[in-house]
Amino acid sequence: MSFAWILSVPRPTPASAEALAELGASQSFETADEADAWFSEVWEDLSEEGVDAATLAEDGNPVRSPMSLAEG
Repeated sequence: MSFAWILSVPRPTPASAEALAELGASQSFETADEADAWFSEVWEDLSEEGVDAATLAEDGNPVRSPMSLAEG
């Protein structure tokens, strides 16, 4: 099993893709707790890079509803 975040970026740019890669956006985790810990550390940075929602997936299958990163 592996967990990863599926990120929704409505207007991606090469710069935002590079910044997301530097944040570790494409990494996978052994447990959902590890994925959640990473997300809680970087969600504000993800939002600043244009991510508007994130969905946790296990082996490529969503296991949670999308979470909005929009302020509100």
